[in-house]
Amino acid sequence: MLLLPRHPVLSAPALPSSPSPSLAPPRFRPLPCTDSRTCASTTASADATSASTAESAGAFSVEDYLVTRCNLYPNVAARVAPELSAIKSPSKPDAVLAFLASSLELSPPLIAVAVARDPTILTCSVPRTLAPRADELRALGFTAFQMGLLVARCGAAVFRSRELISRVQFWLPYLRGRVDKLVAALKVNPGLLSADLRTVRSTIALLQEEGTLTDDDVGWFAISYCSKLLIASPDEVDAVLARADEFGVPRKTRAFKDAIIAAFSATPERLAWKAAFFRDELGWTEAQVKTAAAKMPTLLTVSAERLRRNWEFLTTEVGMDAERVANFPALLRYDLEGRLVPRFQVMRVLQARRLWRGRDFNNIAAITEEDFVAKFIRPFLVKVPNLAKVYEAAIVKKEAQ
Repeated sequence: MLLLPRHPVLSAPALPSSPSPSLAPPRFRPLPCTDSRTCASTTASADATSASTAESAGAFSVEDYLVTRCNLYPNVAARVAPELSAIKSPSKPDAVLAFLASSLELSPPLIAVAVARDPTILTCSVPRTLAPRADELRALGFTAFQMGLLVARCGAAVFRSRELISRVQFWLPYLRGRVDKLVAALKVNPGLLSADLRTVRSTIALLQEEGTLTDDDVGWFAISYCSKLLIASPDEVDAVLARADEFGVPRKTRAFKDAIIAAFSATPERLAWKAAFFRDELGWTEAQVKTAAAKMPTLLTVSAERLRRNWEFLTTEVGMDAERVANFPALLRYDLEGRLVPRFQVMRVLQARRLWRGRDFNNIAAITEEDFVAKFIRPFLVKVPNLAKVYEAAIVKKEAQ
């Protein structure tokens, strides 16, 4: 039976959670510095005075420092302070905070996030570790702000990792060399820059072989909800491929890519429920469900509300039946108000004037916006001057909703 849960499947990736509520509101803002190495030296000299002052006033307290300078709540500071027992003065951590604020343009709340995720960043040497890493990323096209986002999304441990540059260089070709796309991908899946590249290479090779994924497809996966599939183990990918086989799409075909996406992005139980929705609520037969799923596996990931509204429009307004829609399942995925309704209104105007005798609404709905205007609007503007206004009014109505 279609889409019965037989194989384990990776759960779909969740969006990163918001910054920890354990972090207090910002209370400091280090003075800006335009050069990371100069910043390190000037901060170190300035902090020599603060270090001697702290020593004269009494023993340096890491826990108090985390609260007063790093903006952590006391309970969080108490939890992470043992990891920083080697710090005896504020000199080095002050230099790190100044670097994060000036060279990476991190705001105090994001600095607090970075320190809470990886407290040992406060023990790093700015001139020997952090500044050189920033220079390497800058050479690859990163801006200061993008480097700051990398730290905020992946953690300071990733930023100071020796493998960071090789991992960045691995992913950029799949994203056509665009740093902004890589930074955007890290919002979906920060693990891209901490995953073992040997495993990632094996996984991508398997997906490209069985699903005929191109490099551009891999790049799309990286910035989509399928991102975590790219860093899964080959065994986990095998489980997803086995689930994808249930859609009836042959492997090593372009259509199998959609089956992979559907198998990964929804649980077996969810897919089975959606198949039952077609049968029980829309009145489809099992054969019609299988036909639609084989032609467009991702149809079973579309929300029930969109399916119901599009189905009602296609059957009551357009006059299509289940057999017809099952053979053109994309109609159930299209935007109803922004695509289907405006184009159907144009089609009715042309039919009423006997300027178009076709009946295949699926062809009208499927073509691109540019082709639709070229074939169904411009050629008829002389005989139907208000045709463009009919189309535009329908779209404006949708945008106003």
